[in-house]
Amino acid sequence: MKNNFDGIIFDMDGILVDVSKSYREAIRLTAGYFLNREVKKDEVDRIKNIVGMNNDWDATYKLINNPRISYEKVKSYFQNLYLGNSKRKGLIDNEPTLISKAILKQLKEKYKKLAIATGRPRKEAQYVIEKNKLQGLFDCIVVMEDIINGKPAPDMLFAVIKKMKFRNTVYVGDSPNDVISANKAGIPCIYVGTQKIGSERFSSILQVIKYLL
Repeated sequence: MKNNFDGIIFDMDGILVDVSKSYREAIRLTAGYFLNREVKKDEVDRIKNIVGMNNDWDATYKLINNPRISYEKVKSYFQNLYLGNSKRKGLIDNEPTLISKAILKQLKEKYKKLAIATGRPRKEAQYVIEKNKLQGLFDCIVVMEDIINGKPAPDMLFAVIKKMKFRNTVYVGDSPNDVISANKAGIPCIYVGTQKIGSERFSSILQVIKYLL
């Protein structure tokens, strides 16, 4: 796969920012609260690797697996942990960037257009952009509220491609959902992880950057 792309589309979680101590931890702690036991990190990883489990609220509810507990109650507890409240900071503040602003500028200079396709709600995606002073680097950001069907459906990528008028783009993601979404959208996917999936596979985002630059 030649990297003569007319733009790059990034997933946000696990690609632009590390969510192991934020979203993943919120899943673990929320499930632990409702299950009344300690939930291990590998349990969370297994749930998130199931196709269709891109939404973290869905993944948490699936992990709890108790129809007597309402989805809204699980979502509310999760959001309280993730966003925080007046008494404590939220896990959202435990999200270091995986790609520096300087590197993103280099990618922007080379490929001209950068975009994001993320399952995050708009406010949570915007928080990451503003906190890390990344305003102006991304020409298009498609979020949960912009589409009807989330990943692994291709709707999110189709929305970016249409808006950016991409003819030869690529999606950088870290889950089976990202790869399937890209396949359905008819574009290659650079996969970051250990599974043998994607058009190109790398074990770290640093390797992806070297490939793209």
